[in-house]
Amino acid sequence: MIVTFKSKASGDLIYFKDVALKLLTLMGRDEKVPSALFAEDVATALTQLQQGLAAIADTEREKAAQAEEATGNGQSGAGKAYVSLNIRAMPLVEMLQKATKKQCPVQWE
Repeated sequence: MIVTFKSKASGDLIYFKDVALKLLTLMGRDEKVPSALFAEDVATALTQLQQGLAAIADTEREKAAQAEEATGNGQSGAGKAYVSLNIRAMPLVEMLQKATKKQCPVQWE
């Protein structure tokens, strides 16, 4: 299943449900789909999302350093492509920033 985020401030964003639910949780929202943020709540959700992503990035860096140290050759995940939640979240962060600037609500379904 997919979840589509929509705002008049930018184009639609499509995420797989598991990623979307993680992002909603980081925004301080429940995992209810469909739902929405009022324009006045977007800035708070953006701040919470950015703080949550920063904490995840710190944890991922620690794990990567430990894995590299354990293998000793810097090839901890050779052959496997991994896209972090931080990278996946960037379009949503940009949408929330635009919605904050333009005072627009954000909804998802």
